[in-house]
Amino acid sequence: MIRVLAFGKVRLWFVVIALLLMQFAVPQFQVNVANAANNGLGAKPYMGWSSYSMQVYSNNSSWITAAQLKAQSDAMHATLQSHGYEYINVDAGWNGGIDGYGRPVPSSTLYPNGLQDVINYVHANGQKIGLYMIPGLSPQAYNANLPIYNAPGCTMQNIVVLPLTTADYWNLGYKIDFSKPCAQKYINSIADLFGTWGIDFLKFDSVTPGSGHNDTTIDARGDVAAWSQALAPHGIWFELSWALDHNYADTWKQYANGWRVDWDVEAYQPGVKLTEWNNIARLFPDAATWWRDAGPGGWNDFDSLNVGNGAMDGLTQDERRTAMTLWAMSSAQLYTGNDLTNLDSFGIGLLTNDEVIAVNQAGRPAHPVSTASNQQAWYANNGDGTYTVALVNLGSSAVNVTVNWSDIGLNGAATVRDLWTHTDLGSFNTGYTSTSLPSHASRLLKVRASGGSVTANDDDTGIKYTGSWQRSFNRGLGDYLDDVHFTQANNDYFEYTFNGTGIELIMEKDSSQGNVDIYVDNVFKQTVNTYNATRQLQQTVYAISGLSNGSHTLKAVKKSGTYMLLDQLRFSVPAAIPVNDTDGTITYSGTWSISGSRGFGDYLDDVHYTQTNNDYAQFTFNGTGIELVTEKDSSQGDIDIYVDNAFKGTVNTYNATRQVQQTVYRISGLSNGSHTIKAVKKSGTYMLIDQFKVLSNKIQINDTDPGIVYAGTWSLNGNRGFGDYNNDVHFTQTNNDYFQYTFTGTGIEFLTEKEAGQGDIDVYVDNVFKATVSTYNGTRIANQVVYQISGLTSGSHTLKAVKKTGTYMLLDSLRVTP
Repeated sequence: MIRVLAFGKVRLWFVVIALLLMQFAVPQFQVNVANAANNGLGAKPYMGWSSYSMQVYSNNSSWITAAQLKAQSDAMHATLQSHGYEYINVDAGWNGGIDGYGRPVPSSTLYPNGLQDVINYVHANGQKIGLYMIPGLSPQAYNANLPIYNAPGCTMQNIVVLPLTTADYWNLGYKIDFSKPCAQKYINSIADLFGTWGIDFLKFDSVTPGSGHNDTTIDARGDVAAWSQALAPHGIWFELSWALDHNYADTWKQYANGWRVDWDVEAYQPGVKLTEWNNIARLFPDAATWWRDAGPGGWNDFDSLNVGNGAMDGLTQDERRTAMTLWAMSSAQLYTGNDLTNLDSFGIGLLTNDEVIAVNQAGRPAHPVSTASNQQAWYANNGDGTYTVALVNLGSSAVNVTVNWSDIGLNGAATVRDLWTHTDLGSFNTGYTSTSLPSHASRLLKVRASGGSVTANDDDTGIKYTGSWQRSFNRGLGDYLDDVHFTQANNDYFEYTFNGTGIELIMEKDSSQGNVDIYVDNVFKQTVNTYNATRQLQQTVYAISGLSNGSHTLKAVKKSGTYMLLDQLRFSVPAAIPVNDTDGTITYSGTWSISGSRGFGDYLDDVHYTQTNNDYAQFTFNGTGIELVTEKDSSQGDIDIYVDNAFKGTVNTYNATRQVQQTVYRISGLSNGSHTIKAVKKSGTYMLIDQFKVLSNKIQINDTDPGIVYAGTWSLNGNRGFGDYNNDVHFTQTNNDYFQYTFTGTGIEFLTEKEAGQGDIDVYVDNVFKATVSTYNGTRIANQVVYQISGLTSGSHTLKAVKKTGTYMLLDSLRVTP
């Protein structure tokens, strides 16, 4: 409590010099209240700069002069703006009093040519500008009983709560009574004025419950609703501050585009440091509390990200990177409080890492597997077979930090990419460990399922609930991750959009539950019954497979019963199809050579290479996307990429040390069909091609699919950890045992493992013998295509595979070409 009071006194210095007016009220029922979350803003967390940290660091609330704001705007324009930063937000101290209608007047000392001159300057730089306000009505306006602009008969003394009551943390203004009609008109008059100035953003400080008053002794919810309504017509982003009470999260989400979740990040040591590690570390528990509340329309605000100025940040380099990792993985508002005119190279690298920024802007906040220790794994399911994963060491010494795929809902092997170093780290069967992660350091990873299935829990931020849904947790009944969402209202529904080839809906069955209507891609599929006389947990009540590989939406609508529950969703992700550099369908133009048996870890231990600029490789494929995989090395340089003859960009394959199997270019979302990628050498001593990975519309069928008929003594082997699709295989040891699968399409691929214990398999299509294929290999290789056929007439066909020799025959998966 002592710390909070000391903090309040320091911040009061800024606010008293700055402040003006504002309004807060006992919450009242209101009509025609605009929801800021629906004001067309907040589709993504905003990116920009805020002045307050530099006001504290300089020990000068008047630091925010016209010259300073223009200098920060110019610096943003030169260094950060191309990466998405766009807001220049001015904190407390910008105003110089009030006009005859109780509205704020900008300081003529700070802005001798008028604040409008600064606003116009910022806009001319292609940026947006924000201001600062607090709740309540200024005593000056109340004592003078000023009229309210454009509201005949309304004055300041008409709108306050009586007896006079404080409206803010600092006791600067009087609470407004929003049950009185003139109150909203007063707020409208200020918002309209800001609209005429061209203001784009408003930080609303000292919001309660919160701001040191986590009860309703000071209650600003009425002010929040009134300001939300007033700002919405002007397209002004509405941001609430500070340390808001999580118990009222639904209110903040209803009315605002963002909300501060903790105290100021500043260290309050002028001239010494902007922030300190403890002020960063305390945000991890906040992120674990608030992550479910963020999403399009409104985001969790962690305050200024001060990682760009070097020593004056008050953080080590590891701590600076970890702070950026936290803001990014949490989809927190990405704004810095640094002096933008004095960024160091390390800070620029942090603030402009586009792969890290993309995590922030994707808007899927991460959450922890556990916070029981200082070594934590955080993750977000991106709905497309990828996860954002952060490994964090909050402890005081270096230690290994691990993420297990099973803990994040990933079933099968996955590839891992380090987003800070832009490095592909390889494929891992069961998880990934960052060894000897230093104290306060972190890793930010993109984890991509190598085929298999992905589980989304009922609280996944990608699930959109419509109606009166609630979350029930710690039930102790055996729910997945011990929670469910439920509703009692008929016609309530949820929707989930995923990228894959099939999905399972997993719910509880119980005597209190009834019928659910299922839609896929807006097409009604069936009504499923979730009634059962006794409770059954984690029941698959609906499943669909055989979808084209791409974006699909599942919708489930409650039709009857007392309850409808959602426990989890599990969707199938087909593996990318590898095409080695030696494949005959790749065209090499120029003086290319092949290098094999290099022993560096290349795919199938070979690469094609050229030393001649403008030589190129071209590959035509059928699918919805493609990845180019090559080596990065000090001898390599730039490659120009074309897709379907359209230039896509130049990728750099230089690295000081050799890195093999690096995905240097990826495109997805292409229309199903034939496409061509062309890669042209532009610089460097060498250009290498290791492999292409095709993202196709082929439908991957796991070995457990009920449509597969097994004849003989087959068994299922799961959780082998070898990289199988869906982490399982069927196997037999008996010659002449076989499997058979009838499919609709124009082609099929048979994927299995090659290994020393395996032998020959006879393959038949439509009862016609096609080939004997060998599945022998000296060492184990998973996910291998041992037979494929294409060009079949569109329609129904049957694949049959018969064991002939070897100790084992395995089936991992099948891939059907529609």
